[in-house]
Amino acid sequence: MKRQTQTGKQAQPQMSLRHFLIPVLICALLCAGVPSVLILTGHPEPVRAVVNTLLTPLSSLFASAGDGVDDVFSYFTAVDALKEENERLRRQLASMEEKLREAELTMEENAFLSAFLTLKQDHDDYRFLKCEVVAEDRTGYRQVLTLNAGYAAGVQVGYPVISASGVIGRVVEVGVNWSKAEPITSISSAVGVYVERTGESAVAEGSYLYSDDGKLLLSYLGADTDIMIGDRIRTAGVNSYYPRGLLVGDISAVTVDPATGERTAVITPTAPLSDLRDVMVLTDFAIYDTDPPVTNENAADTAEEDPAAK
Repeated sequence: MKRQTQTGKQAQPQMSLRHFLIPVLICALLCAGVPSVLILTGHPEPVRAVVNTLLTPLSSLFASAGDGVDDVFSYFTAVDALKEENERLRRQLASMEEKLREAELTMEENAFLSAFLTLKQDHDDYRFLKCEVVAEDRTGYRQVLTLNAGYAAGVQVGYPVISASGVIGRVVEVGVNWSKAEPITSISSAVGVYVERTGESAVAEGSYLYSDDGKLLLSYLGADTDIMIGDRIRTAGVNSYYPRGLLVGDISAVTVDPATGERTAVITPTAPLSDLRDVMVLTDFAIYDTDPPVTNENAADTAEEDPAAK
């Protein structure tokens, strides 16, 4: 009895599998046979409709995938094109900025040179050499400017250095392609000058009191001087490193010694040293051994000899 029960249990799964396979097989035969019969009998439209129905979703899927691939390639192509265009625009902008800077430098140089045109017209004996201040050194009370021109360009010790605004100083050391200039405001500087308004002689010299402010002391004024704030001071040009008539600065203060009554004045240079770049070195000019002839009522003076020229 037990044996029969086990045999019955094994036969049950086999019957279930058989019942499943037979319908599947019949469906397969119908799927394969019916289309064939329809095609052979000249009725392919139902088969085509069924195939289209089954394949349309797949076609749409593949088409969408293809469009996605095309979109990806188009995206990267567009990115590459934008990068190239960006780089081209960057190069173009850099070129335009360089041209603009060159134009600005040309305009600055033209303005700088035109400022000396009147000076050259008034003094046909002047010979200029344009150069730049490339460094500035300050040690204690001493200040030195380094220029980018030396004896290869004709620069010599003692040559005046000026800007369009007035006197800067004089050359004290020269190399092949460089030179060093000492500003007129240095403690060791002393220059014979005259007051433009009155023609009175005096000496403009560096002072410990005013060196930090970049100013000069005007001393050796006469007892009857009528020096005033705003008076312009120019180089005397007698036995001096500097030619006559260069602008030094304006009087910004006048003091009187209560004990002696002696007057002194403070000169604010018209050519400040801060942010100084373009300068001129005077390589040739006329030097007076004595007082120059009087040319107008305000030009007469008996200028002090420049102590630095001794």
